[in-house]
Amino acid sequence: MKEFWVANRTIYPAIFRVLIGLLLLTDLIFTLPSGSFLFDSTYNNFIPNSGTVSVLSENWKIFSGVYGLILLLFILGIGRTIISFLVFLFYWYWVEMTMPLLTWGDTILKFSLLYFVLVNSFQYLSVQKSNYQGVISKLGIWSIILHLFLVYMNNAYFKMMDGDWQGGRALFYSFSQYAGFETSIFKPILSHAFISKYLGYFVIVQQLTFVPLVIWKKTRFLAIGLSIIIHFTMMVQFELWKFELIVILLYGFLLTDEEWRKILPAGMLNKFFSTK
Repeated sequence: MKEFWVANRTIYPAIFRVLIGLLLLTDLIFTLPSGSFLFDSTYNNFIPNSGTVSVLSENWKIFSGVYGLILLLFILGIGRTIISFLVFLFYWYWVEMTMPLLTWGDTILKFSLLYFVLVNSFQYLSVQKSNYQGVISKLGIWSIILHLFLVYMNNAYFKMMDGDWQGGRALFYSFSQYAGFETSIFKPILSHAFISKYLGYFVIVQQLTFVPLVIWKKTRFLAIGLSIIIHFTMMVQFELWKFELIVILLYGFLLTDEEWRKILPAGMLNKFFSTK
């Protein structure tokens, strides 16, 4: 277990920077067609009548253009720490401006991007490279990891204390409230009381054991792989693509450089992640 705490994590921060940047840019592009009413306080009651959010909402086209440019610089690795901070700042205000679209993933990502400001993600896949991997960068990575662990433990505790999860009803209710459930493959499975009940218990156990299984090297891939399968299932049924992809991308920080060098193709490693 000591290996988990002391291993280097220099490869994935660069991958995360590119992928989360692309995800946020995609989210921005698909949200813009709704801007005329989403950023209008007449239709969006979450927008205050005064203050920074109000001003930005009134000038949402300018804000969106600058935000998109910042994301492009972030993806390309131009600007280093300053651009990472600007991504966090603009994303924070973007979430405040689009509250009707808020998901649990947005809340998690707001804090993850704050911690990511400390991380040097510019050693690889970057126009402006930086080889610094000091204490501050490692602190940022560990803040992201520990935050993810805290989210898992909090979710597990909530499910254990909730009456619907204790009674085995929560999983059926969660799936049935979304469109398409009546014709999905999940309805006949979750309509069976026994199966639905114990699948719900399995989810609780999975979340309770996630942290120790990830820390232990022999079960790390199993724990992460199972979690990814669960999130893909939710993404298909719930259509919360942004939320699920955010969490899946955060899992990458749990793997070490040694593990990523085993996963990534040799050609990609030699071209983009060479240590020479």
